[in-house]
Amino acid sequence: MAVDEVRDLIPLYALDALEGDEQIAVQSHLHGCGECRAELARQEATVAELIPDEGPPTGVWQRIVDEIDLHEADRPVSIDGSPSRSRDLKWLATVAAGAVLVLAAGMVAQRVVDQPLSGSQAVLAAAEVAATGEGAIVAELVGDAGTVARVVLSVEGEGFVLPADLDPLGPDRTYQLWVVTADDLVISAGVLGGDPAPARFTWSGEVAGFALTREVAGGVVSSAGDVVAAVET
Repeated sequence: MAVDEVRDLIPLYALDALEGDEQIAVQSHLHGCGECRAELARQEATVAELIPDEGPPTGVWQRIVDEIDLHEADRPVSIDGSPSRSRDLKWLATVAAGAVLVLAAGMVAQRVVDQPLSGSQAVLAAAEVAATGEGAIVAELVGDAGTVARVVLSVEGEGFVLPADLDPLGPDRTYQLWVVTADDLVISAGVLGGDPAPARFTWSGEVAGFALTREVAGGVVSSAGDVVAAVET
C-alpha cells in the first residue's frame, strides 16, 4: 500500500475502524515510519481528549450517518464508473474525521448540559435570574474605593449578596450584611466570613436599605464594627 494511502487511513485507524488487510497494512507501515506514528499519536490524543468514557448522547450516531449520506453523492468516480480507490480513501477518512468532531461536540455539549452548577457559580446564576424578576431589588454597596458588593432581593424574599472588591480580613474578623427596615431597624442578614464568596440569604418584609460592616469573627447581633458601605433602596 502506498504511503499516501496509509496516511489517508490513519484517522480511521485512530478510531479503530479498520479491519482485515487494511488494518494489517497500516500496522506494518507504522512499525517503520516515525512520521506516521507521530500523526497517529496526534489523532489518538485528539480522540482521547474530546470523547469522554460515557456513551454518546441520543441522536449522535444518527447525525454521523446523516453526514455520511450527505457526502455519498459527492464520492468521486473513475472513468469506468467505479469508485476511485485512492480518492475514496480520502473521502472516507474525511468523513471519519468529521464523525469524530460531531461525536466530540455532542459529548462536550452533553457534559455542559448535564453538569450542575455548584457553589459560587450556582449562587451567581440564581442571582442573575432573581435580578430580572418583577419587583426585585438590586442595590450596589459602594465604599470609598468603589463598589464592594451587589445585593439582590426577589419579591419572594430570596436574597443574594455578591462581593465585588472586598479586602480579605484576618481570622478574627468577618464581614456581615445588614438589612435596614422601613422602621429604621438594622437587622443581620448573615455573616459572610473574612474572604466572602457569593452567598444567599432570606428576608421577608419591607426593605429601606442594606449595609455591610466589619465585625468580630462569628458575627454580632448588634453592629459594633465599622461600616464598609451602605445603600438606600
